[in-house]
Amino acid sequence: MTSGPKHPKPPEQQSSSAERELADSHLDRVLLAMAGPSAVARDDQRAAVRALVDDRSRVLLVQATGWGKSAVYWAATSALRATGGGPTLVISPLLALMRDQVTAAERAGLKAATVNSTNIDSWDMILADAIAGDLDVLLVSPERLANPRFGAILPQLISSAGLVVIDEAHCISDWGFDFRPDYQRLAKSLVGVGSRTPVLATTATANTRVTLDVAAQLGDHTVTFRGSLARSSLRLSVVPGLTSIERYAWVADAIDAIDGSGIVYTLTIAETERLAGFLQSRGHKVAPYSGALDSTTRERVEDQLRSNELKAVVDLRHARGSSSRGLRSTAPLCGHDSGETRPIV
Repeated sequence: MTSGPKHPKPPEQQSSSAERELADSHLDRVLLAMAGPSAVARDDQRAAVRALVDDRSRVLLVQATGWGKSAVYWAATSALRATGGGPTLVISPLLALMRDQVTAAERAGLKAATVNSTNIDSWDMILADAIAGDLDVLLVSPERLANPRFGAILPQLISSAGLVVIDEAHCISDWGFDFRPDYQRLAKSLVGVGSRTPVLATTATANTRVTLDVAAQLGDHTVTFRGSLARSSLRLSVVPGLTSIERYAWVADAIDAIDGSGIVYTLTIAETERLAGFLQSRGHKVAPYSGALDSTTRERVEDQLRSNELKAVVDLRHARGSSSRGLRSTAPLCGHDSGETRPIV
């Protein structure tokens, strides 16, 4: 664990053993609900939940995918709600993962809802429930900031929040590979909450420079928990010098050879359709996925990938993430048709 400069907290902010027990008990309960009786809390999970619940700190979690970052904010939410805190406001740039997050929150015993471009007709009811404290978790996609209707109610949402969570926090750093100015502006609005409202930022993708930048944006006394981002289960390989036809053939052969399901990333919507059509013609059960699809179709494809009914999804880069446990491979197809394309698996 690393942290920014720390100063002695005033007596009213110092942790008590009762508060630590509250944080620990809610983390243990959430882990049991989410991962079963064999789940054991990591030291940094416990320390992060305590920092949020006991100290009302600003916390940055830089941990690998699968480490259990979401368990930290569900546990903190559960503990804070138990003491009369307001709902947790989660900002996430991955629209396709929001349904998974809602399901995970509900499994942790929390009432959750999302406001995004696919459920506009339900906004008024969902936002009213959040402000009234009838929701435990409200998940918001970053494009809502540009919507005047949402912008008008954002100050009220922020003031009523018991915890603010910024998921995929590397997106707020202009040193990051996936910097998004709109996301940074929304994140700045969220971290402008009062000093007694804890803030949690999470990412699995941040080098030292990005980590320091995000921590600075959260505030001078941000507590950072950074672990190894290396994953022994991952293997990277580069196949150089393929033409477009060879690239398609390579992907088809790779899908034949790899167990489980996978995601093939492309750079354009048209390419998702072309490659998916080719793979289907070779007998593979695959589907294209991009923002060009209507919400019903996107949800169906997500469900099929999650349940391993599809061998692969041909996806526009950054269109979705996946929590499918059967996912075994990804293949970004980089380059252009003019000569050099490099599938990476």
